[in-house]
Amino acid sequence: MKQTDLSQKIAPDTEWQILGDLNLSVGSEVEFAINAWLTELLSPLNLSMNFLNRVHDSVQGTVRRILYPNAGSITGHIHLSIFAPYERIPERKPWGFFHIERIENQGEAVDVRDHAIDIYLYVEGQ
Repeated sequence: MKQTDLSQKIAPDTEWQILGDLNLSVGSEVEFAINAWLTELLSPLNLSMNFLNRVHDSVQGTVRRILYPNAGSITGHIHLSIFAPYERIPERKPWGFFHIERIENQGEAVDVRDHAIDIYLYVEGQ
């Protein structure tokens, strides 16, 4: 598991900051590692338990689909990035999120793919 702390960096030309970046080789402990990382990364935001569970469920659902595909392709790595608005968020505002998933083939090996999952957290109504 390779973790990068990018909390001070801003995604170029956007209003998003990168809260964290995680690269994992696919293995038996991937789901546990992602759960632990998400919990630690998002805890300083003081998000509601309901919202945190929705983010976890979304990521875990995507990861399960990646790990157990119907087509039989093999996943090499999972890259997970979490983004949030750059501006300071007032307390007691409701949060939302969306995620984007990208799949890349590993060069010549068309049956081995890397997956990238980007989670964007936002304050509703902004």
